[in-house]
Amino acid sequence: MDMTERGRLKQHLISWATASPLAGPPGAGVGTLVLADAAHLPAVTAAGLVGPRTLLLAPDDGTRDLAPAVGYQGSLTEPGDEFSNGQDFFLQTHAYAASPFMTVFGPTVVRVFDHNDFEVFLADADRALTEGVFPEFLLTSSVLLADPAALSGADDPADGPALRLYADRNGQVSTSPTGAVLGTVDDSLDVLAESFARAGNRAAALDAALPAPIRAEALRSRPFLARYLAAVAALRSLMARGATGLKVSGFGSRLTPGLAVAGDDLADPSLPIVLYGDEDSYVVAGSRLFAADRRAARTLECLLATSGAVDDRVPADHVDQLADLLASQGLELPVPVRVPAAAR
Repeated sequence: MDMTERGRLKQHLISWATASPLAGPPGAGVGTLVLADAAHLPAVTAAGLVGPRTLLLAPDDGTRDLAPAVGYQGSLTEPGDEFSNGQDFFLQTHAYAASPFMTVFGPTVVRVFDHNDFEVFLADADRALTEGVFPEFLLTSSVLLADPAALSGADDPADGPALRLYADRNGQVSTSPTGAVLGTVDDSLDVLAESFARAGNRAAALDAALPAPIRAEALRSRPFLARYLAAVAALRSLMARGATGLKVSGFGSRLTPGLAVAGDDLADPSLPIVLYGDEDSYVVAGSRLFAADRRAARTLECLLATSGAVDDRVPADHVDQLADLLASQGLELPVPVRVPAAAR
């Protein structure tokens, strides 16, 4: 397998596990389609699920021609198992609850397979919120958490049958191995998309793993979950660049003395994230990551935590300097600046 093919396989597997968009324009067929049984190849092809952009994966036992599929050995859906393309690419799958005790040898997908996994995930998120301690295995650059939007309640417009599908051994089709059954391998993409919309986009990826009311109540009582996973991603990015020992503003502490830890920013994952160590401080805003001096970092976290309120901790000239820093990165102030009546 050459580097181009290997890169395409990696990109599609990341998209299939996390529902991240694929590069390039959309086209006919599913982005990534994983079969648990190669016997379903004729059905998915006849149903129109396979198009020019599709990466179709099917188990290869050496007994049949898999075209147009790419063969694989092992599993992408069983905890503790390993996927291989038969050449030079391997991908492990771990259950969330077991992940702290597993050794990571290479690319790994961590999944919530059941209620116990979900409870451990929630406990980790709660600890990060109150103590600022994040699970180490999630910060490892080679580890991906599957179905993050379903776990956090974040909007995920990219997800759906046009992006990813999994067909089990019985021919039942879902977007995720832990997801709601949307139909069968004989159904068209339009039929599966209608079923996905009825299931609820953010719930469909986990409905087979845990009861929907349990998931809904957990998300309702923890509006910070999407922000938590954004913080995990920010820490991963910085750790990959050699920055360690960082804290995340709003999770267990603040950089600004006296600023309430429980702020307005915790419920909005789209806002910039302030991270800081003993000396350095950083801002992660979408795909941008850059260093910021202490004054700018404190100013930004104050504005984020108070929905833009300006008081004696945020002098106007500090806001102007922050605006200049953000502008140099192609960004604007993330919240409107407002002066409370008591400060006027």
